[in-house]
Amino acid sequence: MLVKDETKYCWCEDEVAGEPQNSIKDAIQDYLEYQKDLFGVYDSDHGYFGECDVEVVRVGHPYYYVPEVDGERAIWNVLDYNLDDEIAEYSDDYMKDVKNEHMDELSEELTKVFQAWEKRHGYENKSWVVQETKTYRIEDYVKE
Repeated sequence: MLVKDETKYCWCEDEVAGEPQNSIKDAIQDYLEYQKDLFGVYDSDHGYFGECDVEVVRVGHPYYYVPEVDGERAIWNVLDYNLDDEIAEYSDDYMKDVKNEHMDELSEELTKVFQAWEKRHGYENKSWVVQETKTYRIEDYVKE
C-alpha cells in the first residue's frame, strides 16, 4: 500500500523527483541544485540560476510503499503448499468457514510481524513516488 508523507516535499520534472525535503522552500532549493548540476548555471550570491528561464517548479508529497500481508492469501498458501498430501484428502473443511473479522485480524497481525521483521533487518523499501503536484513560482521562495 502507498502511504503519503505530508511532512515531506519533492520537486518533480517529467519522470524525475527530488529527494524528500522538510519544506517547499527546501524542495525548490534542491531543484535549483539539480538544475545547477545538470546545466552548470548558478548565481552564487543568491543560490538561484538567473540565466535559465525556469520560473516554476512542480512540488508534491512523496508516497512510500508500506507492505501489508493478506491473511486470506496466507491461508491459501498454507492450504496449497503446506498441507501434507496424506491428510489433504481428509481436510476439505479445514479453513473453509473463516469469519471475515478473523481474516482481518490475521492480516493485521501478519502485517505487524512482517513490518517489524523488515525494519529489524533493514529490508524496508526506501523508494518513493510523487503522485500529485502543485506548481510553485521559484521567485516566491528564493531571491533572484
